[in-house]
Amino acid sequence: MGDVKDLTAGKRQPTVTPCLCAALRQASRAVTRIYDAELRETGLRTTQHALLKLLGRAGEVRQSDLGEMASLDDTTLTRGLRPLVKGGWVTIRPGSDRREKLIAITEAGKEKVEEARAAWLRGQERMRRALPVGTWELLFEALPEVAKAASKATSGDAS
Repeated sequence: MGDVKDLTAGKRQPTVTPCLCAALRQASRAVTRIYDAELRETGLRTTQHALLKLLGRAGEVRQSDLGEMASLDDTTLTRGLRPLVKGGWVTIRPGSDRREKLIAITEAGKEKVEEARAAWLRGQERMRRALPVGTWELLFEALPEVAKAASKATSGDAS
């Protein structure tokens, strides 16, 4: 085994933390790196791809509703939408009052999502293979509950 290089040598492993927030953010950043690497060739980042897919499902929505659906604050959402508008993948138009903005995916945005499909699927498969057996399913069960609980705690309804 003298010729086999230890791929973990010299790399620091993520530290275990008792803080749920830190642990989720650490995991999110690590997973995002995988999807971003796969999506790089499409010109999209994971966050942008997720917004396009969400808009593809939701149709035209108010910016505040989109932020709520994506669990993003206004500043982060605005920053995430900027390159999508510039790319012609999303439109923003005024709503019924001057403060309201309506966001929609364009046909070019739908085509971009389709172009990115294979790259996104590669990211999905890399993560599915990397996780221990059963973890993929457990995460898809647990994470929506985590988001729901955090939303409830934010609104002051936590019990």
